[in-house]
Amino acid sequence: MGYVPMSIAYHRVRSDRAHATVFPEADFLREVPEFRRAVRTTPARTQGSSRVGSTVDRDTAGLKLPERAWLFVLGGTSAVPLMNFTVTGFSVVCVAIGLAYLLPGPRRRTATPLVFAMIGTAAYFASAWVNETSYLSPNVFAFGSFALYFCGITVLAGDIERIATVLLGIAFGTVFFYVVIGTFLTSSGGVVDLWKYGIAPSATIALLYALAVRRVRTPMVVTALLAFGALSLGLNFRSHAVVCCAVALLLVLSKYRRGILSLTTRVVTLGAFAVGFTWTLEFAARAGLLGGSLREKVLMQADGSIPMLLAGRTEPPLSLTAIVQHPLLGWGNANNISRDAYIDAQHTAMSLGFDRSFPFEYAWKLSDGSISLHSVLLGSWAEAGVLAALLPLWLLWACYRLIFVADSAGVWTPLMMYLGMQTIWDLMFSPWSYNLPAVFACLACCCVAVHSTGRHNNSTKDAHLLTRLLRDNRTSHGRSKLEEKR
Repeated sequence: MGYVPMSIAYHRVRSDRAHATVFPEADFLREVPEFRRAVRTTPARTQGSSRVGSTVDRDTAGLKLPERAWLFVLGGTSAVPLMNFTVTGFSVVCVAIGLAYLLPGPRRRTATPLVFAMIGTAAYFASAWVNETSYLSPNVFAFGSFALYFCGITVLAGDIERIATVLLGIAFGTVFFYVVIGTFLTSSGGVVDLWKYGIAPSATIALLYALAVRRVRTPMVVTALLAFGALSLGLNFRSHAVVCCAVALLLVLSKYRRGILSLTTRVVTLGAFAVGFTWTLEFAARAGLLGGSLREKVLMQADGSIPMLLAGRTEPPLSLTAIVQHPLLGWGNANNISRDAYIDAQHTAMSLGFDRSFPFEYAWKLSDGSISLHSVLLGSWAEAGVLAALLPLWLLWACYRLIFVADSAGVWTPLMMYLGMQTIWDLMFSPWSYNLPAVFACLACCCVAVHSTGRHNNSTKDAHLLTRLLRDNRTSHGRSKLEEKR
């Protein structure tokens, strides 16, 4: 029609003349009200607008300190590890309240992630039975932990702010675990290893949560993300730097000309940014602008004949080879992948450009000799078959929802975008790690809540606003016709 659609709440404060510009095809909206009526009704609607604004503010700021602290503490119980990365203190909390998920209530629920989680768990047990591997492998319980966390968080938090507060507690629990207990990757005690292998994503969640609570404007959020990206780049954590810069770019695109850019334009711009970031990083390394360790790694990967992404993540040839050979039921466990499949994967990697002298044993195995597939999606498929890939694929769709369709999240949009972007990287190029099932559960809950009419959302009232506006204008039109006849 040549106009940009605006939210219904915006029209509540407009005059009848303004309504006619929004709905030009409606004859009864073209009536110019008498001056006396305009003087009487315009202030009333302006007051209504302030009431609407105050209501939205109350809803957004409705999370009082006691409830905020309580949700944070409950999420923070994830700092206590009970069984690897799958069972923590937060698991006990979710067990205590999880059955309440089945009770009727105003919260919006979806069974899709729970069904996929149960199917994935069954696939792991079936694969372990067929391949005669252990039923107690941590990955076997990862999907079940996700389902438990999803039910518990749904009961605890009914809107984005409450879910984000639980997520903040989980982030604190993650930082506490890596700082106090740690893993073999962070055992050196160095800041670089701690940031890269432990706390960087959690610290970014805490930053974006604080900015959202303080209602910081988008330019400041973009600046903060770029600063964190620069910090990660200086600490040799390129993937986190890329994620932070990509979210900053998406925020800028979402504000460009009031967010009228299409999804295709945003995706193409993101792709161009990824290519430009790679070239810029290589140029900076050759110019000596990067630190010694990062410069050496970038130049080593850039001088090869394979893409930089595959040079940085060398495991996909092994994962894909394992999937092709056992696509339905998988291998039961990554360590059960046969020697023949392992050698075939090396040949596949060399056909993609890897040099014969590449240290595959060092790149594809951990220090304890176990095989690392380094991907939640591909690793689940390789270990338990195609049915185990359903939940990671659904989570990728949920990431798309949060990145490109989460504008209704308001001040929480930057955090939702970051959560979606970081989860894409974790699903594709990272293994299971501490508290990651709980973070995935928070993402799933956010995907359900971000476009719902929860108990703290005013969209139900606004859904009937257009009908009321049309009815009021019809009444005004009828009165004008009656006056003309008289």
